[in-house]
Amino acid sequence: MVRICPACRAAYHGAERYCVRDATELRVVSDEDSDEAFVGSGVGNYRIVEEIGRGGMGTVYAADHVYLGKRVALKLLHERWAKRGDAVGRFLREARAASSINHANIVSVFDFGPAPEGRVYIAMEYLDGVDLDELLEDQVRLPLHRAINIVGQIASALAAAHEKGIVHSDLKPANIRLIARPGRREVIRAQGIDPQGQPRFVVEPEGPYDFVKVLDFGIARVHSIDDPPEGIPHVFGTPEYMSPEAARGREVDARADIYSLGVLFFEMLTGDVPFRAPTPIDILKKHVNELPRPPSQLAPDAEITPAADRLILSAMAKDPEERPPTMDALREALAGCYGSVAYRRDAHRVPGAAAQGLTGRRRRLTDELDAWLAAEKERALRALRPSGEEEAVEEPLLLTQRKPIG
Repeated sequence: MVRICPACRAAYHGAERYCVRDATELRVVSDEDSDEAFVGSGVGNYRIVEEIGRGGMGTVYAADHVYLGKRVALKLLHERWAKRGDAVGRFLREARAASSINHANIVSVFDFGPAPEGRVYIAMEYLDGVDLDELLEDQVRLPLHRAINIVGQIASALAAAHEKGIVHSDLKPANIRLIARPGRREVIRAQGIDPQGQPRFVVEPEGPYDFVKVLDFGIARVHSIDDPPEGIPHVFGTPEYMSPEAARGREVDARADIYSLGVLFFEMLTGDVPFRAPTPIDILKKHVNELPRPPSQLAPDAEITPAADRLILSAMAKDPEERPPTMDALREALAGCYGSVAYRRDAHRVPGAAAQGLTGRRRRLTDELDAWLAAEKERALRALRPSGEEEAVEEPLLLTQRKPIG
């Protein structure tokens, strides 16, 4: 039982009846409010500062290590789950899973232990930034180059998890944290047309970009010979992002995460998830039985290339065998989703380490771009000729639609 002082909000977990600070009579808080009572109190070696998030299984606080002064994110299991062995097992499995992967795009977990009222806590790195669901609520859609950057980092993180036999099983925007980091490279951009009718290029510093952190491995499934999966509910996750096999309650593997990432990519480009329905069960039925519309049809005014359409629909195939086999394969296909040809990293970006004395390199890169644009122009002219003159080619994307992935 937790008692809280109505005056100073100090929390007491013993038999005290009055606050030692101001002698105010303590109030017993409900299970729903008990998480609030931890603000200002100590848990393990940490002093809780403020609540920063709340989910189905636990509440996340900003906390300071009492000896080191280091700020951490402390995730505390809700009281109503603390006496359930399966819930505690899932909670601690999150700590083991996330800490074992050791990838830059996965939140670092470095401590866990017991807390008052029979609870347990996980201490994680404290992250600034914004969750992807907050970003989408504010901006609705993301430009193609920004979505590609985010999806690529998520895929890299999950590729590392899958190598260790760990399937996330609950990919959704709320579990993707975006941290703005300053660009360290120089970018060549097209800027208008010169008097001779040729594109004019400028070289400028790269702006801030999204650095991704994948969160919440709380229902991750760990598959290994030495550590078989623990007994958890067969259908667990967020309906809008669940794979058909998960919706059926079947055993899932890494390809279920590929499906969920396809849904995320779909939502970032269109502003909506592929399937909506009045109830979670109806949504799961749609994942099992209905084919998603191509994203470009749902949002015809958005910048969605045919390659992006194909990759999303492939990732969301009903049969796992028809999806990209691995996250690395998905990342390889992702590289071709920007423009009518594969993304040319060396033709758009210059490493920051060579920030000085770039005159020769700038000239070389500009020459490469001029040659590439000339080829694109020729492709466009051939596409406009009558069908009898030359074989038709894929319609090129306009230069004004091309932006470097950032």
